[in-house]
Amino acid sequence: MAQSSAQRAHESSEEQGASRRPVDTARVGNIEIAIWKNHGSNGDFYNASTPTIRYKDEKSCEWKDGGSYGQLDLLALAEAAREASAKIRELSKAR
Repeated sequence: MAQSSAQRAHESSEEQGASRRPVDTARVGNIEIAIWKNHGSNGDFYNASTPTIRYKDEKSCEWKDGGSYGQLDLLALAEAAREASAKIRELSKAR
């Protein structure tokens, strides 16, 4: 069965280890979407990670990542997705 570009990108990122960094990040409020450069058989391509929300844990006072979004967070998520899409289009034009 053929692999999707997302599956290939995920496997590629695992092969490169923890030192791999995103090429850009879209941030709106506490919402963050990392943009990754990947290498495929048809050349380089870009994709976005799953959005995360940063929050400060009240008990430990540590910053953490989450995946649940409140009503206002969803507006920031939509704007971050729009920003990530624009950045990917710009990065794709540059190559």
